[in-house]
Amino acid sequence: MKTLLGPCLAVYWLSLAAWLAALVTAAVSAAQVFGNLPGMSLTLQRFAAYPDQEHGRLAAGLVMAEIFFTADVVQMVAAPLTLVALGLQLTVMGLPWRRPANLLRGGLVVLAAGLFGFYAVAMAPGLNRTLRRYWEAAEAGDTTEAMMLHKQFGIDHGVAEMILTTNLLLVAGAIVASAIALAPVTAPRLETPDLASTP
Repeated sequence: MKTLLGPCLAVYWLSLAAWLAALVTAAVSAAQVFGNLPGMSLTLQRFAAYPDQEHGRLAAGLVMAEIFFTADVVQMVAAPLTLVALGLQLTVMGLPWRRPANLLRGGLVVLAAGLFGFYAVAMAPGLNRTLRRYWEAAEAGDTTEAMMLHKQFGIDHGVAEMILTTNLLLVAGAIVASAIALAPVTAPRLETPDLASTP
């Protein structure tokens, strides 16, 4: 099994890096898109029946929905791969799981995967339903319903944003802990005692 340690570590690092990249991309994109599009003077033909001043916000939501979906798909692949690769390293491949850095990276990866699992199962479906109903109401020109749904989405989105930020910190922490845990351990070189040295 030792011969498989190299490929297992490669999968582990690639999946962990992809996981972090997905979270960073989503966070940076959201900051840029929502920081710019809502203030722009845009007209979306699809939402012609809805007030023009809201079209920039709608455009931002449409763009970010695709980006968040892609980020979620990447996480759905990366999180299980990271967990499996980590589990193999600490069990069949014999890496010392009691080492503090291994315990730390294991805890961080498990927490991040659990948090993403909670988001994917308990939050994302509801968020997507509310968002699509908001778009449908805006498309139909039902301003009252659209505003109510937008408010509801904003509350849920605030929780989702906290989860994304926490997960980003957990995965970044796991990368740092992994770098420490997997750093080569070199035994200290002992100096030859003076009495043992030959003149």
